[in-house]
Amino acid sequence: MQANSVNRKTINWVDFRQNLLAQAGDAQTIEQAYPAVVFAIVALGDKHSFFVPASPVKRPEGPADKKPPVYLDEPVPGDIGYIRIPWVVGNQQQLAAYIAHVQAQIKERDKAELKGWLVDLRGNMGGNMWPMLVGVGPVLGEDTVGYFLDSNKTKTVWRYEKGKALLDGDIQAETTPYYTLKSANPVVAVLTDSLTASSGEAVVVAFKARKHTKSFGTNTSGVSTSNSRFDLSDGSIIWLTTAVFADRHLVPYGHSIAPDERCKSTEVVTRAIRWIREEHKAKK
Repeated sequence: MQANSVNRKTINWVDFRQNLLAQAGDAQTIEQAYPAVVFAIVALGDKHSFFVPASPVKRPEGPADKKPPVYLDEPVPGDIGYIRIPWVVGNQQQLAAYIAHVQAQIKERDKAELKGWLVDLRGNMGGNMWPMLVGVGPVLGEDTVGYFLDSNKTKTVWRYEKGKALLDGDIQAETTPYYTLKSANPVVAVLTDSLTASSGEAVVVAFKARKHTKSFGTNTSGVSTSNSRFDLSDGSIIWLTTAVFADRHLVPYGHSIAPDERCKSTEVVTRAIRWIREEHKAKK
């Protein structure tokens, strides 16, 4: 934590260590020290790090065990493209199927006469950002689309190009063949809400500072940060927040992302479509 936490330069580590050891108290086994590990993660203050114990701790079922809400695709007029980018986790086969599904939907809905696209990230609670970037890549466009920034301001680059999502040039996810829009560099309205989180927020950031792009809705969840995996001796895992997201102009986030235009859920689609049509006319 002291070497890698995104907040490592703002923490008093002498006090942190003393408080942690006080929490560990008289623990005689690794399992008895688990609560102290959880205490330390909360004390980091990044709101995104978490602990996966090797020995599951029994607990009562709570609100977190409820299934996430299901968001349906929005009906849109014929001059508007629409794609929902849902959250995703899974093995390589499942991630490949996700990418193929999203790009197939884009291909099916693409028309040369479209005035622009709605990219719907509401309810996207995260998971793996790379299949999301590849899936939405045809609409996002080929470019450097963002960065990770660690506590030393060291940056690693996100790119989308030719069906590949790249991190400092290394392929993180890809699809073959990949789809290309009939009309490149479209007008795009990005839709967000309070459940847009983590990797969902990474996609929001990827569209930031893109030309002819505007976001609508409400503030995102507030965990626009990157986690790294650290394996412990007993098989437990700490997923530690080690970097914040930054857009293509190197503007850092790491917090809740406000939309460019705040609007109620009942009017977000209507207002986004109105703007797309206005922007398309101005762009011509």
